[in-house]
Amino acid sequence: MKTNISLVLLGLGLVSGAAYAGTVDTAPMPTSNDINVTAPDQSGMWSFGATAVYMQAANKAFAYADNATSTLTGTTTDSTSTQSTVDQGYNLWFGVDATYAFPGNGRDVTLAYEGFHGKDSNGVEGNLNSPFSAASYDSAKGKTQTNYDAGDLVFGQKLDVGERIRLHPFMGVRYAHIDTQDSASYEGTQIGGNPKTEHAQIENSFNGIGPRLGSDAEVKLGQGFSVRGRLGMSALMGSQSIDNSYSIVKYNADKTAVISTHNETLADQSETRIIPEIDARLGLHYTYDFASNMAMGVEAGWQATNYFNVISDQTSGTGHYDNTSNFGLQGPYARVQFDIA
Repeated sequence: MKTNISLVLLGLGLVSGAAYAGTVDTAPMPTSNDINVTAPDQSGMWSFGATAVYMQAANKAFAYADNATSTLTGTTTDSTSTQSTVDQGYNLWFGVDATYAFPGNGRDVTLAYEGFHGKDSNGVEGNLNSPFSAASYDSAKGKTQTNYDAGDLVFGQKLDVGERIRLHPFMGVRYAHIDTQDSASYEGTQIGGNPKTEHAQIENSFNGIGPRLGSDAEVKLGQGFSVRGRLGMSALMGSQSIDNSYSIVKYNADKTAVISTHNETLADQSETRIIPEIDARLGLHYTYDFASNMAMGVEAGWQATNYFNVISDQTSGTGHYDNTSNFGLQGPYARVQFDIA
């Protein structure tokens, strides 16, 4: 009896062992869902970059003339008015930057500058009214000039998330100068035949400095290609001012002598304000290694920058400029960068 029981137990043990052995051979090995976040070990290295952007200023269009028209229907006259504006086109924007990567665990410091300077103009003829003086003219020309400069000093930290993703959070300080100059000139003839001209302008200016933070991100695609993006934010404290005035000159009939000149200031004020800013870009990047101590990167994509409530809106005939609008830039960019270890 004991022998039979021993044989049964031995048989069950062999079956169980075979079943267990099959389970071990066919079951997948246990895997880990943990994603390693590490700071890359780097040697000291300089990076120099240059960026060209075909930018369009996205701030509010300058309305420089009201075109009044009248339509007679039977005994009723219907009057309508349309605004002539200077719509801003695309202009070339540029930027340069230099970065030093400290030896060790992925830390770096970057000094960067970007600037945009553009001009746009437009003209119209008809039964026109100046939005500054409300006087009537036969022709008008409007012009907008935009000047923007910004500089950053930021410290960053590279972080590798797994094998394909690299993050680069940064923080530091930004300085920005924004100046928009809208001007208009008018010509017309008064009732009675005396010609007159008007020149009007409205200038908004802001100079501020404040903290900046954000992060770059890179997703490696292989073969030197990657998708790169950036999201940055700033809060700038500085002086925001507006200067709005016009001048009307009346002439005699043949325009050989000045009859009278009228100058008026509609607004001349300045105040300290905090202006929020946000910027972003997304592009495709390619890196080519020349040697162990030098590489070149090229990148193309789209970027945008927006400063909130930094432009005082034009308000006809009241002298009040409490309403504000944003100043923005957006457009495609191309960038080249050299890394030298």
